[in-house]
Amino acid sequence: MHTPSAPMAGYTKSEIYQYLIRDARAILDEEPNRVARMATVVSLCAQAFPDWFWTGFYCVDEVKKTQGVDELVVGPYTGTLGCLRIAFGRGVCGTAAATKTTQIVPDVHAFPGHIACDSRSNSEIVVPVFDGSGELIAVFDVDSEQYDSFDETDRDGLESLIEVVFAS
Repeated sequence: MHTPSAPMAGYTKSEIYQYLIRDARAILDEEPNRVARMATVVSLCAQAFPDWFWTGFYCVDEVKKTQGVDELVVGPYTGTLGCLRIAFGRGVCGTAAATKTTQIVPDVHAFPGHIACDSRSNSEIVVPVFDGSGELIAVFDVDSEQYDSFDETDRDGLESLIEVVFAS
């Protein structure tokens, strides 16, 4: 197994994602707890990509869902304080949850309705998280201080990682 804390300098983003997928499989093999799985993904990603200043999950609030309210609540993350709750359809995370599609935002200031949890955020990627039955359980959110930090390689890598960890 690749040591997660080892510097990833010299590797392409695609190679880093392959290491993350391999490491997540090895570490999380037979771990059923969803929070443990989320916390591990956050840790692995934050160590692999130190320029990401906020990395974490917003989980579907199951209690609110039973009341007919679609809302996300902050889950495991690393970084500055995150927003505690986000309605489906609001901001980048809420849009990813409502549309069930990955959102790549090169400039968050140009995104209609962007929620500024931290003013340092300039670009963002948010990936919907589905369980094995295809039910939306969360979104995985990453923020960067740099503009245009995320691309199709990040989309493919994160979608693959999330699928391996939560849908398999």
